Amino acid sequence: ASNGEAPDALGAMYNHLERRGNIWGLTSDVRQKFVASAGLETFDASRHEYLMWLGCAGSYDGDFQKSLRSLFSILRAHGVTFGVLARERCTGDVAKRTGNEYLFQELATANIADFQASAVRKILTAGPPCLKTLGDDYRRLGFDVEVVHSAVFVSRLAPERFSASEKHSDSSSTPEVALHDPCYLSRYAGHADEPRALLTRIGAVLREPERSGRNPFCCGAGGGLLFEEHEEGTRISQRRFEQLQATGVATIVTACPFCAIMLKGAQASANAATEVVDLMTFVDGRIRPASAGAPTAGAQGTSEQAGP
Repeated sequence: ASNGEAPDALGAMYNHLERRGNIWGLTSDVRQKFVASAGLETFDASRHEYLMWLGCAGSYDGDFQKSLRSLFSILRAHGVTFGVLARERCTGDVAKRTGNEYLFQELATANIADFQASAVRKILTAGPPCLKTLGDDYRRLGFDVEVVHSAVFVSRLAPERFSASEKHSDSSSTPEVALHDPCYLSRYAGHADEPRALLTRIGAVLREPERSGRNPFCCGAGGGLLFEEHEEGTRISQRRFEQLQATGVATIVTACPFCAIMLKGAQASANAATEVVDLMTFVDGRIRPASAGAPTAGAQGTSEQAGP
């Protein structure tokens, strides 16, 4: 796209970013309704330790918003203070990955100005592409703050509360799951262990698929393919879903909204009974709330910088 030529699907997406500030071209009232219904406060550096970055998926995708509600429940139960910006625009991740550097720079510059105006020092996100962009690409533009993914943050949230005597589940049987590693979380940021540690602490048994950990197989959304309706041959998402299905589990867990979109699409195409669940949704209800007077995650210094 750097030479001014882009496939039709990318051209429409660029237009959405320019006009509405999100990849789907939806109006800001959709995000505002979610923010209000989820009881989210506007970020105030004097009251909130973390800025919760919703991203395009968190702001506009109803399915992923359910996962974020689970995350909010976990954070609130453990005394973590967080707020959101009154207005968000896309980080510009997909523009950068597809070669539209001008549009990326435009979005990044505006976002950095908003962060600085709000005195943001720590950012928590549930989107691995946002983790990569905010934690790495923005740092190269001079904006250097702590950025952490929700899977990493929650895995380090008072580990003593995940002892064997405290594991509990709605099911009497031990859940067996396959974890799909998002590329931007495991390969690029190096966080393959934390999601697994979290699943293990709540009593899940992991069945590793072909290509996992720090050498994952892409879900098929990367490089702008999320917007490509036609792929030659077998779709990447279908190949990955088949690899995950081959583990024999009934539940596939992932920690990325775009991986979830692609895998659920493959699941529907295959008419498969295997369910695809976000990590926070799977974990919510299986973590013991903090006891009175217990230290919060912020007090333990769980945040870290993201990036390769």
